[in-house]
Amino acid sequence: MTGPVDTDQQLGRDDRIIRTETFAELLAATDHMAAQAQHSLRIVALDTEPELYGREAFAALVADFIRRRHKVARVQLLLADPRRATQVTHHLVQLWHRFPSFIEFRELRDEYARTREALMIVDDTGIIRRPEAGVPAAVITYRSLTTARDRAAWFAEAFARAAPCSVLRRLSL
Repeated sequence: MTGPVDTDQQLGRDDRIIRTETFAELLAATDHMAAQAQHSLRIVALDTEPELYGREAFAALVADFIRRRHKVARVQLLLADPRRATQVTHHLVQLWHRFPSFIEFRELRDEYARTREALMIVDDTGIIRRPEAGVPAAVITYRSLTTARDRAAWFAEAFARAAPCSVLRRLSL
């Protein structure tokens, strides 16, 4: 299916594949899936993608997730180049300064830094996968246990090897 996000899709239940072509479709799918998080949000981006993850609306969804699920909530972001967040107002970075126990930014290293793929993995079940970061073309599945868990394992390994984002830590709000 290509086109507008089906708001009936439920994380962990619907295994239909959705493809986005426009940024508006990607934005809607990102918000819709993130709003259903119960345990974790894992994001891989080349930079901080402020037009997608830096929006006030997305930060509000993440804040709501943390408030609802504060005992288990984890938000982890892997970035190839975090410097872009220093040039624009990035609401997720501001939220990180408010909730440092729940949100963690790290900078990709080694062979992982060469990835061009962008991901959002929710609860190791749902996945938004873009073969080329910065492009709205994505493959979305709200229940893709094999793919989501495979990419989550890759994410965990990359996250373990990544460095803390000191450039973001020094940002003055």
